[in-house]
Amino acid sequence: MGLTGSVARRAGGGLVVGLVLAVLAAGCGGEGVPAFDLEAIEAEVPTLLVPAHPGAVEDVDCGDPDPDGLGPVACTAILAGVEVRVLVHRPSIDGRIRVESRVDLVEAVDVAKAVAVRLESDIGVVNALACTPAVRVAREGQVFACTATDPAGRDHHLVATLLDRDGSFRLDLDMEG
Repeated sequence: MGLTGSVARRAGGGLVVGLVLAVLAAGCGGEGVPAFDLEAIEAEVPTLLVPAHPGAVEDVDCGDPDPDGLGPVACTAILAGVEVRVLVHRPSIDGRIRVESRVDLVEAVDVAKAVAVRLESDIGVVNALACTPAVRVAREGQVFACTATDPAGRDHHLVATLLDRDGSFRLDLDMEG
């Protein structure tokens, strides 16, 4: 069964600004820009990059930048198993950092909604749908495991495989599920 549609979104809305409390606290009592606390910044990136699903970010590595340097820091994040580039702008005087990434995401809830609509249209039966994991990077080959529960309570296991960066996907019956 083929299913297409765009369900991709930009991570964090494209540009994210957040308050890093540890960085702000490190700068309290001093003048000027807060100290550059790499550990605190790396710890805050998941929440700023994917606010609804920070746990999808498995790791953030900003290397070993010069703490006294100027300008943004290029970091790498592992997001839902995929390595993505993230640009972290150093804290401003109020302790805020900006996180930028061009990564597009597909959320499981959006896939589940699209699958439910398509199944109802194709077979005329309303199914309850749930897909995991909560979020994937919008890249060809990324997979969501979905379960469609019919009105009789029977579960049907499906696989939604992303076809492109727009979040289009192919839906297949999971024979092993």
